[in-house]
Amino acid sequence: MNYTFLRSTILVFLSSAGLCYGAGVLPVDLHRGATGESVTFTTSVKPAAQPFMALAWSFNGTTNVITSTSVDVVGQGYENRITLDKSTGSLVLRNLTEKDSGEYELMIIPHGAGQIQGTAKLEVWTKPPKPTMACPTENLIENKTSLNLTCNADGLVSRVWMKQGQPLVAGGRYSFHDGNRVLSINPLNRTDTGEFLCNVSNDLSFDTPKCSLKVYYGPDKPVIDQSPIGAELEESVFLSCSADSLPRATFFWTYKHMMMHGSLHYIHEMEIKHLGRYTCTARNPITGLEASAFHILRDSSTPISGSMSMMFCTVLTMVALISV
Repeated sequence: MNYTFLRSTILVFLSSAGLCYGAGVLPVDLHRGATGESVTFTTSVKPAAQPFMALAWSFNGTTNVITSTSVDVVGQGYENRITLDKSTGSLVLRNLTEKDSGEYELMIIPHGAGQIQGTAKLEVWTKPPKPTMACPTENLIENKTSLNLTCNADGLVSRVWMKQGQPLVAGGRYSFHDGNRVLSINPLNRTDTGEFLCNVSNDLSFDTPKCSLKVYYGPDKPVIDQSPIGAELEESVFLSCSADSLPRATFFWTYKHMMMHGSLHYIHEMEIKHLGRYTCTARNPITGLEASAFHILRDSSTPISGSMSMMFCTVLTMVALISV
């Protein structure tokens, strides 16, 4: 069916009927959409008791999108791309292309009322390629490694860097370069372990490339615990060693000329030969660092030696003299 002839016929009918034009039928004057997406032209028309006599959507005044009377005539190129709400005139246009940019006109002929007409413009932008962020592949080591994260995105976009859901600000170890495209961290710290996000947005799109970092650190200085604390000869004793580290540290003990592996050293029945200085060393296989601490194992039942008693007596005497 010739659209120009059909549209002219409708206009002639309206003129002869003396029907008037409606206003504000399309509340939104300008719609924006990205290629491949959809847009909805929503009207302010309330459903009538009877179907409309005629309803027509056109593009740039010359192209029929759809004309609905007793039958529907869909314009070429709009097949399977549109959905028309015949009770309100609202139109959904899918799979947008840049060629869809332009002016859309709606004409409705109700029963026993004036013509309803409105126009709206559509701007279709090509959706930019998905932004990307490359994550480092090398081992990241605390206080030894610095890092640049780059948020790549085409077109005019804004970037907001975030860590664990919180915006990052320049200062301290963080700095931004090249219009917020690059985040520099110098040096890396164990607190940088986690997910970094770059919120990329413009008027049409929003995307968030992300990168998860794991910063290896440690070992920190080991902590040694003895159980029971007041162990006596012929009792069992546990010495345990721990140190904060990523990845988990390995441990070994040294006592005199002996070496024992593992974080736990167990003495089934403590003897005099077991008393003395035990050193625990923690080692991180990735950072290559080691840290040590020592512990003196004593027999708690042994009285203070004479020299130690003399020392305490001297201290008490000095305290008494001072107080006098």
